[in-house]
Amino acid sequence: MTNMHIFLFGHESPHVIQQLLAKLSDGASVTVIAKSEVLQLIPHHADTISLSSCIGSELNKRVQRLNKEHVLFLFKGDDVNLPLLKKQTLDKMKLYTYPLTDEELKLPLFFKSADLKLFPFPEIHAFPFVEAMFAYWVRTLPSDQCIPVDTKKAVKMGIQKETRLASAFLETSQLYQFTTEHKASSPLSIMLAAYNAKPFIHTAVSSCFIQSVSFQKKQLFVVDDGSTDGTAEDLAFLQSQLGFQLIQKENGGKARALNTLLPLVDTEFVLELDADDWLDPNALSVISNHLPSIPSDAAILYGNLRRWKETPHNGLKPMGVVHGRSIRSKNELLGYAFPMGPRIYRTSFLKAIGGFPVLSFLDGRMYEDVSVLNELMKRYSVCYRDFTVYNVRDHVKSITKKNHSNWSDFIKTLD
Repeated sequence: MTNMHIFLFGHESPHVIQQLLAKLSDGASVTVIAKSEVLQLIPHHADTISLSSCIGSELNKRVQRLNKEHVLFLFKGDDVNLPLLKKQTLDKMKLYTYPLTDEELKLPLFFKSADLKLFPFPEIHAFPFVEAMFAYWVRTLPSDQCIPVDTKKAVKMGIQKETRLASAFLETSQLYQFTTEHKASSPLSIMLAAYNAKPFIHTAVSSCFIQSVSFQKKQLFVVDDGSTDGTAEDLAFLQSQLGFQLIQKENGGKARALNTLLPLVDTEFVLELDADDWLDPNALSVISNHLPSIPSDAAILYGNLRRWKETPHNGLKPMGVVHGRSIRSKNELLGYAFPMGPRIYRTSFLKAIGGFPVLSFLDGRMYEDVSVLNELMKRYSVCYRDFTVYNVRDHVKSITKKNHSNWSDFIKTLD
């Protein structure tokens, strides 16, 4: 193992990490990548990367400095029989990956350092969890650089892969497919209003630019609604790198913020993305396939939501898919299990009603999604289709969660 560098990813137990460091100490160099509070409890001499840092950037720095011939990645739940591994000849390999199955993606394990240096990890884009970054990265590699190895051969090499990654990024139907024939342009834009969303905004914006269809930078419209937590500065940096259209304004609530963006939108449809949510990598492709079949009087297309519960230290726990249903009246609208999403508006109809209503209730600062749907349904229909490409993050900072008791007062004011 003297000619190998090992990256340990995502282990949450300092005791397990120390056991692995002892097991891997036979000449190999090791970098531990974990949460900051975990890293504080392992030996200070170990090379570490905090999961709160820009993982792609830090990985690229380490990779470029490597003087080992091979690299091994071990994720939480992985194990490897090092004595058996030592006997293997890896010189003929470029990238060693596990195959895909219907239930999970087996992430790449072995690389030749020289080849790894040619394909850097994404430094601008952020992901809801580090495994998603690897899923994205491996899909962008040239197909001739990946050498899949079947499970039986992997076992003979002494590798056991036990990690199951419950993620929209990793399901077979959601996998990244970056091929030329899938690069048709998307017929819709995205608008995003952000207020004090610093922990989430990088992931939301990034999810727009890692799509399996081409997405033009000018198709994303973002407004910062007077944030005070650093969101505005983060958005300014992302805009300088990615080139989307950004407006910064004084705080006035989400309805007013979205209305500042609406005149800029010139595509037939526009998707509303909340600043603490994110899109699946095939979201625009799936939505674009549904748009030609919706009724001509439909003002909005919506589907299902995939929910995630935020756990301590910014972890995410999958809570399953909430399926939407068709609605035809105001009573059905008010009885809907909100939020409705994803919400893809027909731009001309949204402009025809004057955009998002700013009601007298709480100065129009809550329930703007219900208000606009109520107005649209007075003139147009709404259209449900059974698809799931939108991820909702449930967290303690959610404005709606903090103000749930206001709902009964709100519906009394809705005409």
